[in-house]
Amino acid sequence: MASNLSKQEIVNNALDKKIKNLAPALRERMFGILMASPEATSIAACMDIVYKSHIQNDRLGKKSRQYWINRGWTSDQAYVKAKDNEQTNCKSVYSQSYWLEKTNPATGNNYTAEEADFERNSRRPIRKEYWIKLGYSDNEALELAKTTKDKNNKKGAKAAGKSVFRRVTSKRCAEYFIARGHSPEEAAGLVSENQKFFSKDICIKKYGEEEGTKIWQKRQEQWQANLNAKPDDEKARINRLKLTKGITVSKSEKIILDEIRQIFPDAVHQFTLHDSNKKQYIYDIMVNNKIIEYNGDFWHLNPSIYSPNFVNSRTKLKAVDKWVIDSVKLQHAQDLGYDVLVIWESDFKKRPQEIIQKCIQFLIQ
Repeated sequence: MASNLSKQEIVNNALDKKIKNLAPALRERMFGILMASPEATSIAACMDIVYKSHIQNDRLGKKSRQYWINRGWTSDQAYVKAKDNEQTNCKSVYSQSYWLEKTNPATGNNYTAEEADFERNSRRPIRKEYWIKLGYSDNEALELAKTTKDKNNKKGAKAAGKSVFRRVTSKRCAEYFIARGHSPEEAAGLVSENQKFFSKDICIKKYGEEEGTKIWQKRQEQWQANLNAKPDDEKARINRLKLTKGITVSKSEKIILDEIRQIFPDAVHQFTLHDSNKKQYIYDIMVNNKIIEYNGDFWHLNPSIYSPNFVNSRTKLKAVDKWVIDSVKLQHAQDLGYDVLVIWESDFKKRPQEIIQKCIQFLIQ
């Protein structure tokens, strides 16, 4: 029976409905070849031409990298597409969705998001949950997970030099997104976004307002507990690293410190006090029993600038919550017998010499 399809329709059907998955550049080239070929009079004839010239073995499945290479994709793209097809419709025990659909025998209900995360992480030795499930304490589990991860990282770094595909499998690398069709500019932005591993916003988005806030708060408490458990010399080292990276110290604070040290050369910078729960508080400048706190307007949400419900875009804290945190910190120092003076960034920038004199008078009194 004669076909009622035009030659262009025959060619398109052969390429898109029969052969399928050709890379755009190869598809365009084959379209031109088939349209110009007098032998391409049917779908079967078109397929025969393409298979003989480019796809010698079409028995390979989509999970094979060679399947995609035969269809004109680059080696990196082929690797990604093969991997993606391995994961299609496959829920792994390492995924949260796998556990969310199952019943928790301990409760008789479906796993919650937090319970699901514990289950999936408990199957990976680089996560503390794995070791907690084996009976180790939180601190022991954290140490074992870190040791395992460090060991794996060393192995991975050694293997990275032998694998040309490693960077296309990591969302920390631009190659991952470029291989999936994004431009270099888009890829750079996506890498930046994926490096934001943990924040209050991410928790709320993933688990909902109530549970997300609980998970974030628990993580903050664990982080603080882990930090507090470190020896004093290690905590001092961490604080020094922060200083050298410019994370916690502003230029204005350094100016005030330099002026104070002209008179009080033994002034201590980044002084630490602990409460009864071993929680540590770091204060900016200490001379004898007096402390000076230099507060950046944005980071500490200056009450003369920000309303109580203003949310800091970086810390995700409301101003009123930050004020409570800072108040507890100042009260702790005062309870231990220290006098405290708070200097605000905007006041120093308006009247630098006056503020420096105020600091020195405070220390002399």
